[in-house]
Amino acid sequence: MNKEENKIMLSEIERIFPTIFTNMKIDIYQLVTVRKNRAKLFSDKYFSNKFWDIILLLYSHEINELPIDCKVIAENLEISHASVARYLQALFADGIVCAYDEAAGPGFDLENDSLSLTPLGFENTARVVQQIRQVFTTATKP
Repeated sequence: MNKEENKIMLSEIERIFPTIFTNMKIDIYQLVTVRKNRAKLFSDKYFSNKFWDIILLLYSHEINELPIDCKVIAENLEISHASVARYLQALFADGIVCAYDEAAGPGFDLENDSLSLTPLGFENTARVVQQIRQVFTTATKP
């Protein structure tokens, strides 16, 4: 994703929560990138939280009404397609991930079809993002 696309993602996120924290901007891709780059400073085993990174990517793509699939997630997180597929299977089993169009029948393929968060997954992620905003907004007040 290039810088122009990141600006679009940020503006869309701000559109969803425009008045809650006007001085705090959160770019989901930036959060995921920072989390991914921690492994350059510390062993990756200290930060194995790929589930959350996947949820954040699904959330940002849903806000922007952009499809995303297992391959794109794997590329963004720089982990294998097979690993992402295992994480997605667990998220699907827990009712967090579904087909992008939510109308996929028994032929839905987690590894190849476009994905989305279920309504519950989206709502819960939105709550966490709002809480993150609150923490950072509180921390920046004089």
